Amino acid sequence: MAKNNRNIALAWYRQDQWQLLLDYSTDSDKLEHTYQEWLEHAEEKVNDMDTDGINVIKVGINIEEMKKWCERHKKPIDGHTRSEYAVFLAQNNLNILQ
Repeated sequence: MAKNNRNIALAWYRQDQWQLLLDYSTDSDKLEHTYQEWLEHAEEKVNDMDTDGINVIKVGINIEEMKKWCERHKKPIDGHTRSEYAVFLAQNNLNILQ
């Protein structure tokens, strides 16, 4: 399917920071237990969205920087806020991965 004008910013985590993400997240029970499980799920989502013509923008997330951003904005580190942070970075052309 051809790409359309729909863009989705997707938080992209690093294996060496996965445990930090679990430690800091208020909803860690909703996250995959291991980085490998998350990566497989995330890559599947990217493929599905690509098939649907959605342009996925992978945004590299530094967990410590996200924690600081959340503290500044008085937000919990949860699924909604992680997504909001990824959109913020993408809109500012920060940490975009190829």
